[in-house]
Amino acid sequence: MLKLFIIILIFFSNLFTQQNDNLQNNYIDFELPSISTYNIKLSDIVGKKLIILNFWASWSPYCVQEVPYLVELANKYKDKNLEIVAINIGEHEKIVKKFVSNKKINYIVVLDTTAEVAKKYNIKGIPTNYVIDLSGKIIFVGHLLPTEEFIVKNLPKPLKSLKKQKSVQRKK
Repeated sequence: MLKLFIIILIFFSNLFTQQNDNLQNNYIDFELPSISTYNIKLSDIVGKKLIILNFWASWSPYCVQEVPYLVELANKYKDKNLEIVAINIGEHEKIVKKFVSNKKINYIVVLDTTAEVAKKYNIKGIPTNYVIDLSGKIIFVGHLLPTEEFIVKNLPKPLKSLKKQKSVQRKK
């Protein structure tokens, strides 16, 4: 029993260490086909929006559990500079399209059929979520999604409010 506990403890501590190591890095660029007939290049989005990368598969019950929350986030923050890019690992396009349609997924879904991008991001289990800020720095890594509070705190501020803040500061 003690051996099992130690093995589990080592596994989770290694997992936690790997996730924290990733926080020191900038994003790794990729270009993958979306299920909507065009390719998505991550560097085209970085610098414009806060990005959630969600590595997933339709057969994983934990990934399926995240979908409603991701749909809700996409609805709530799509006009507030949040982009969700769901990277399906290793499944056939027909399976993914059917899943997306059934779950009414409203965010970008791309296909990593060879798991090349998953390997670059050192994915050890799914779901795995990354959050990338405007500067391209990875600010969150985890098997669970970040809290809504974390997302809101890191959303880019609209230019109008920045201009207002600067003019208020000048008046003081």
